[in-house]
Amino acid sequence: MKTQLLMLSASLFSLTAMAGDDSTPSFGLLRCEGLVNPNLVETSAPRFSWQLKSTQRGASQKAYQLRINGLNIAGDNHETARIESDQSQWVELPNFSAKPKTRYSWQVRIWDQDNHPSEWSAPSTFETSLLGEPWRADWLSDGKAVANGDAPPARYFRKSFELASKPIRAKLYLSAFGIVQPWLNGQRVTADHFLPGWPDYTKRNFYVAYDVAGSLNSGKNALGLVLGDGWYSGRMWPKNQFGPTPKVSGWLEITDAAGKTTLVPTDASWTTAEGPILANGIYFGETYDARKENAEWSQPSGGDWTWNPVKVEASASVPLVARYSQPVRAIEELKPISRREISPGLFLYDLGQNMVGWVRLKVKASAGQEIHLRFAEMLNADGTAYVGNLRKAKATALYTAKGQGTEIWEPSFTFFGFRYVEISGVENPLEDAITGVVVHSDLPRIGHFECSNPLLNQLYSNTLWGQKGNFLELPTDCPQRDERVGWTGDAQVFCHTANFNMASGAFYRQWSAALRDSFKEGKNGGYGDVAPVTGGKPGSAGWGDAGVIVPWVTYLHTGDRRILEDNFETAQRWIEQQETFNPDGIRRSKPSYGDWLAPGYPADQAPTPYVLIATAYFAHSTQLVAQMATALGKPEIAAKNLALFEKIKMAFQKEFITADGKITSDAQTAYLLALGFDLVSKELRPQMAQHLAAAFAAKDEHLATGFIGTPLITPVLTELGLSDLAYRVVLKETYPGWLFSVKNGATTIWERWDSWTPEGFSKDGMNSFNHYAYGSVCGWFYDTIAGLKPDAGAAGWKHFEIAPTPGGGLTSAKASLETPYGLAISDWKLSGGEFYLSVTIPANTQATIRIPAASVESITCEGKPLSSLGKATFAAGRVTITLGGGTYPFEVK
Repeated sequence: MKTQLLMLSASLFSLTAMAGDDSTPSFGLLRCEGLVNPNLVETSAPRFSWQLKSTQRGASQKAYQLRINGLNIAGDNHETARIESDQSQWVELPNFSAKPKTRYSWQVRIWDQDNHPSEWSAPSTFETSLLGEPWRADWLSDGKAVANGDAPPARYFRKSFELASKPIRAKLYLSAFGIVQPWLNGQRVTADHFLPGWPDYTKRNFYVAYDVAGSLNSGKNALGLVLGDGWYSGRMWPKNQFGPTPKVSGWLEITDAAGKTTLVPTDASWTTAEGPILANGIYFGETYDARKENAEWSQPSGGDWTWNPVKVEASASVPLVARYSQPVRAIEELKPISRREISPGLFLYDLGQNMVGWVRLKVKASAGQEIHLRFAEMLNADGTAYVGNLRKAKATALYTAKGQGTEIWEPSFTFFGFRYVEISGVENPLEDAITGVVVHSDLPRIGHFECSNPLLNQLYSNTLWGQKGNFLELPTDCPQRDERVGWTGDAQVFCHTANFNMASGAFYRQWSAALRDSFKEGKNGGYGDVAPVTGGKPGSAGWGDAGVIVPWVTYLHTGDRRILEDNFETAQRWIEQQETFNPDGIRRSKPSYGDWLAPGYPADQAPTPYVLIATAYFAHSTQLVAQMATALGKPEIAAKNLALFEKIKMAFQKEFITADGKITSDAQTAYLLALGFDLVSKELRPQMAQHLAAAFAAKDEHLATGFIGTPLITPVLTELGLSDLAYRVVLKETYPGWLFSVKNGATTIWERWDSWTPEGFSKDGMNSFNHYAYGSVCGWFYDTIAGLKPDAGAAGWKHFEIAPTPGGGLTSAKASLETPYGLAISDWKLSGGEFYLSVTIPANTQATIRIPAASVESITCEGKPLSSLGKATFAAGRVTITLGGGTYPFEVK
């Protein structure tokens, strides 16, 4: 039995709007708090969202009606009157307050632009969390502390109990300091991994819940829990450990047909034992002895292990909050593309793709035979696994066979970053001995991009795989070495691209709590450079600003005001703190990472001065927090922050910009920051644009930027009217540039521009081959090459822009995006000297389309003049028209 959290699935509907066909509107995806059928809604005032489907062009919503029915509380029913509004995202039900631990169904119907009513939607569901009710179980451990850096056995816990009858409802509530795998009557409760997740354990912890009524029996039952170290007791970068003793807590809440409720909580009556998982750790890997398996350990009998008393630990000293984001799951599988024996008894499997997760091992071996697995992203020149970049991460798996025919095994409490797998200990492993199991947070894929250039398509694929591999519970820097933590600088530069590729709203909203938790007061305070905090230094420019940038960009893509509400107070403190200690507007803080890993320089010694970077980000965050304040209806704070932004801007110009528009350091990143963050006067922008172009020309139009400057290259050059230069920089195939790694066989984004060259590997100590930060360029693929661009004035794609920018020798490009309202598409091609553009706009939205053309008259849609669709204007080489939902094929002659 595998009961899964009812969360947003990756299977989303497609909307194809057609012209000239009147129809009754219907519904696509229905969500509560941004998720499909969530089972732990942590608010008594949930918000509802729905997609409108119609085959009629311009279809929109004029009014709506909602109704809600409590499924386990009689009479808890609510229905609105007709409400005149086109709002269909994040809608609150007036005068409704959800009760704790209650399952509800809800439906919506709408009236369209012609006042035609829809049918009621099919019911959707949500279930509330504890909503402040007390935690009702003890915290258990085996009484053994874990030394920092050790890899101990997993702990098994169990409790048998009896029920007079089969229940009609049963819920398992579960939390852990560590990671836990629940079992019930001999079967795993869920296919979710790494439960309950990774918070900042010093500030909060998560809990999860599962419906398990179908797995309980009349008579004897047993609940089992396997507890691993995870991120709590395992050593985390640089050398920290949140706590020495993993512990677990939870209870079954069971309701029978008569309405009687029975609790089965973790308490002193439980027992514990060690089992076949002999060692486990995120960095370590896993050691498993199949001879110690006990198939009955989570069944009523308990099997033949020696069960010992548990230790009841102190209650949690931090709040327990319901997990919000989608869990980590096994998403897909990869088969090896080759197998070869590289030395006697040592076999190498190539999965063809750098990935994150683990392998499913399939072997035939004698009892006690040890099979060793080692994982690598790259190969040495001699064809052996390159593991120098793992640093102190052992990152191996050891399986001891039980000698009973074909044996199949997967680890439980670790993951690896790898393309290649070395296997030893078995004389002739099976051809299918290794299957790659790709694991990441189960965020639906919502964006797709393709174009006529196969190298750009591969770069896009590399970026997508980098996001998959590093969106495992939270946005990490890398998935393979002894780090794998939530580096905030990487996260903020990639956030725009991430929200195009996958539905990342819940993921970022959950992680933003760790950002807030990382904040420290004082001159050297600010947001942490990793969140949850495991080390590092707070307030680093570009890293510490993630607490502002990630919530704002996520709001821009999702329209979820709550991520702004959750984060605004801390973001404002960040601005005020910088102002207090930098009253003249120049942020003269202790130097930190800077333009990290700019090519040709030591990691933190790029040519752009740190004080310039810090001041630019001080200004940028101040401007964004002003926009947050405006969105939240706080005009006085917005005005105060805008005034501060202008003060910083003037100070920046005085400190760093010469009279002819030159930046004192004359580095690409310096110009990109000044221009991208609006720190240059209107009069000097053309001159500075020339200096920026000269800075690229001096490098033969190669980039010379690191983590800070690189994400700004393409948007800034495009905004300056230099899109041709942007294309040329992107399309460089030689070092340093995006396509250098692609031409050299990369399947993910590298940490360094020179992580590998024909001369060999870069420095082992910091040389990840799966680091998504430089993949931020793919946001430009969506919003500029294809032209799908969100509108800050109508966040969440209520209104957006479609403005494709052909160039770079491309003859076609297509991007699609499942927006909150439905599917948006921009699909263009050049053929026979003509430009063809087909766009799809979701119902109940509008898009402003900017078509490259010589005149309004040069454009037709289905053979008719463009003016037949509405008012169109021409300026600066583009024709602009705003249209409602539907599909529109344009031809430009």
